[in-house]
Amino acid sequence: MDLRQYIEHMKTQLVQLGFGYDWSRELATCHPKYYRWEQWFFIKLFEKGLVYKKKAVVNWDPVDQTVLANEQVVDGKGWRSGAPVERRQLSQWFVKITDYAEELLGELDHLSGWPEKIKTMQRNWIGRSEGVELTFPMPDFGALRCTRLGRIP
Repeated sequence: MDLRQYIEHMKTQLVQLGFGYDWSRELATCHPKYYRWEQWFFIKLFEKGLVYKKKAVVNWDPVDQTVLANEQVVDGKGWRSGAPVERRQLSQWFVKITDYAEELLGELDHLSGWPEKIKTMQRNWIGRSEGVELTFPMPDFGALRCTRLGRIP
């Protein structure tokens, strides 16, 4: 069965269950009319230097053969397969959202019609990157200085 057949099968099941969806507003992410714009947008970000590729450690589900978000790992196991999750280093694409963090955070206050709960969630997701410098007095060693850049939610 190809993706379109799966979609039709699911739609048939939903209709049989009595769900009343407006199918004229349906979109399928596997359809070229949809993903061509995703690809166009990604290329624009790439051309502007706003995406980059690097290796990073991920949660890998060996049964589903996929990367899992932290919230999809429950007690060290994949939420769907139940298999122990492995930590793997994989090449990934990243968006340089931190280049616009201050602007994004500032504009959240000007959004009308957005519930405060959603704005707070966005603030926490965007976060702020700032540096911090600490000095720890160390008897017999002088002072130990630590400088770290990190994400401050």
